[in-house]
Amino acid sequence: MKTTRLTGALALAAIALLAGCSTTHHHTTAAPAPRTGPAARTAVPAHALTDPSVRWLTSPGGQAQVTFNQDVDTLASALVIENQATTVANHLVFEAAARTVRTQAQQILAHPALLPAVHRAAYVSMLNDFITLANMLQPGAHYGTTAQDYTAWYTALRASNITVA
Repeated sequence: MKTTRLTGALALAAIALLAGCSTTHHHTTAAPAPRTGPAARTAVPAHALTDPSVRWLTSPGGQAQVTFNQDVDTLASALVIENQATTVANHLVFEAAARTVRTQAQQILAHPALLPAVHRAAYVSMLNDFITLANMLQPGAHYGTTAQDYTAWYTALRASNITVA
């Protein structure tokens, strides 16, 4: 892949759009008053017990998603850096970041218990789209053209716009 294929704007858009792969619909609530004594150590907010997105986020699958999102953010940052300073070292960093994204996605797919109960098919599709993208960012037979890279990038980003729980 040429160093200018995925521009800094695309990478920044990735970070912004990846937030679409959310664990909940956001709503504002007042912060609870701090507690003291033994109850402070054991108190669990009532809404946390019933909110499926909180249960998902605290599950092994939710934690795997958090790690995956961080890996995608790292890839996006590496692409921005490589686009601004086209050195061999920066190129190798983004290739390594792409391999990390691919590995994390494959590990999640390999363990069905890590997949969400809600929108599972869309989540699997998203992970596969990021695997395709990561493969295109690696040297070799499937190395993408500029148009293919953009298509794969946008496909993966659109796929990440799901709510899971």
